[in-house]
Amino acid sequence: MSRRQALTALGGLGAAGAAAGCRREGWSPPEDDPTGLALAKPYVPGAEAYGAHEERWFRSACGQCPAGCGIRVRVVEGRAVRIEGDRDNPQNRGGIGPRGLSALQALYDADRVTGPLKRVHGVLVPISWDDALGELAGGLAALRAAGQPERLLVWTGQERGLMHDLLSRFCRAYGTPNFIDGRPGRTGVLAQAMEATLGAPEIPTYDWENAGYVLSLEAGLLEDSCQLVYLTRIAAEMRRGTSRRARVVHAGPMFDLSASSADEWIRIRPGTAGVVALGVVALLLERHPAETALSLELAEGAGELVAFARGFTPERVEAASGVPRRTLERLAGELWDEGPAIAVVGERSLAYSNGFDTALAAMALNAVLGAFSGGRVRRAPSLPLADWPELALDPAALAGLARPRLDGAGGFPRARSVHETLPEAIEAAGDGRPAIALLHHANPAYARQQPRRWRRALAAIPRVVSFSPYRDETVDAIADLVLPDHTFLERWELDVPAPALDRAIAGLRVPVVAPLHDTRPTGDALLALARQIGGAVASGLPWWSYREAIEARLEGLTRARHGNLAASTTHELLGELHRVGFWVDGEPAAAAPTAITLHASYAEPTWYGDPGRYPLRLLPYRPLGYAEGSGANLPWLRTLRPRPASRPWWFAAEVHPSSAPGVHDGDPIALESEWGSIELKAHLDERMEPGYVAVPMGGGHQASGRWARSFGVNVLDLVRPGPAPVTGADLLCATRVRIAPRTGGAR
Repeated sequence: MSRRQALTALGGLGAAGAAAGCRREGWSPPEDDPTGLALAKPYVPGAEAYGAHEERWFRSACGQCPAGCGIRVRVVEGRAVRIEGDRDNPQNRGGIGPRGLSALQALYDADRVTGPLKRVHGVLVPISWDDALGELAGGLAALRAAGQPERLLVWTGQERGLMHDLLSRFCRAYGTPNFIDGRPGRTGVLAQAMEATLGAPEIPTYDWENAGYVLSLEAGLLEDSCQLVYLTRIAAEMRRGTSRRARVVHAGPMFDLSASSADEWIRIRPGTAGVVALGVVALLLERHPAETALSLELAEGAGELVAFARGFTPERVEAASGVPRRTLERLAGELWDEGPAIAVVGERSLAYSNGFDTALAAMALNAVLGAFSGGRVRRAPSLPLADWPELALDPAALAGLARPRLDGAGGFPRARSVHETLPEAIEAAGDGRPAIALLHHANPAYARQQPRRWRRALAAIPRVVSFSPYRDETVDAIADLVLPDHTFLERWELDVPAPALDRAIAGLRVPVVAPLHDTRPTGDALLALARQIGGAVASGLPWWSYREAIEARLEGLTRARHGNLAASTTHELLGELHRVGFWVDGEPAAAAPTAITLHASYAEPTWYGDPGRYPLRLLPYRPLGYAEGSGANLPWLRTLRPRPASRPWWFAAEVHPSSAPGVHDGDPIALESEWGSIELKAHLDERMEPGYVAVPMGGGHQASGRWARSFGVNVLDLVRPGPAPVTGADLLCATRVRIAPRTGGAR
């Protein structure tokens, strides 16, 4: 504002006093205010509980990704105005990622769903909560009374917390086997590999702080990892250590943030990280037979692995991955001599058809390096939460649970849920297809392979219900009923972060502001549905509120009598959690497992499409601002550079110049596959592996708010549909494409 306006406003404050900060609805800034800002702020719910200029700080847990970092939120006159990392939380020690910093934009998104909606004649119109819940409960009760509880499909997103447990319990009490768990940390390739190796279906924890050498095998540790903030801090500490400095080597096909931040980047062909790992294993077994035998002493399957690894000669590794023999031999020597060493894979490493083999190869390398016996790679510590009471299943639930799952997860040895079989299964089920689908923070009409096929399948379900707080593609085009959830800054949740520490930790997510709109926590809505359905469903979910269900699990922390919080009752513990923000175990988990199981298995990655027509191979990747697919409506994330030396607000296909003859940097091009086409700009990069093209995910929204629409393209329109072999996980990197020049239209 101008100097005159500022003086006028200050004079007005003397007369108006504290009332200036608490104006009610209907107030708007002066029309002559050139900045659109004013000292008098519009009313928000909860403002009346604050005095003029009063500020409060709340400790909570971030909900923007599965990492669950501890945060502190500054609230002034009822308005959240700042988020920062909590220095006292061992998970992130004051660090915070760009997704967490952008959470205020998620809270104040002008395009949020402001209340429950119902689709009438193709248009979403407001409906009261009582009517919406009553209508849905009536449909659920009727479906169960007809002896068809298995026709309920429940699908969760990636958010970690007790809501997954509550939804799973609801499904069991209701009688449907069709609970689709969307958490890759529990259902993805790495979790399945850890189950095969250590017997626990959860991503591992690594002893980053004591590692002397870290080998990243195509892992996007500094872009798409849920441990981004933790890894960034540890990487910084590795480099500033006073006694020794850890060496970080990244083996990958692209010059991404992990490559640019590493001490050394080794370019490999995409999908060949497993070959590199097994090549190093073979060299170490040959050079250090006695020491490696000791490391593998407790490993089941060690003999088969030793025999299998001999076939991965340096010549074979070079032919498959492009890594020269001299580089491979040097890498093996450094891993052994400069350790203790660990080998790391992530979701990006495992997005190929051979992802499970790659994960097992990384586990084998860690075993040979003694990382398991030395406790540098271990299973995630368990949190001592109390169990909810045992469910008493009635005959309807028992009959429904005995029926086969719609997703065919039983066809994959370790899969708990499979996404990419569902569209065809829904359409093939005929009259037995789901009658009701409940989607919790899931947007399959955009975020799945070949979204058009998902829209067709979901449209065949008579009643699709979304709990999204945002008007995403599934809400906008498909949902028959919308029961909008609070944002994470408005609700309670016991957050169980993705494994990163050597001890168990949990964060308490608290409502730091009053709900801005007529939204409700999904947990409360689910419990209200159970009460209205009645019978065994109601008795199986007996809590009046989701917070009460959380408190029942917290009794386990009270009984544990260890950790950072001393409390004799759960009520006291809840108060301490509200004050401190987290519970962390006082003792680290056991340093080493009693035994591990190793597997001798490897296959080359498969690429689908006619190689004559489609000579290039597509590499979709999650950029730093992807935010688990739900951050496109946050403009702060759009200003992030997707890759080193790229520009903000830049959406392009990265390709080596030799793979795009006649194309200049910045030219509009079309990428085509057998399954679709997209138009975008080309970014020529000589550091890119020839024969491949990389495209960021997160663009091409047709809904999700003003910032998301009309930015970029959705690379999933190109990706071949179907699950990965063996695991049933998403198969992102398996599609052949070609480049065709275009004269315009790319963004």
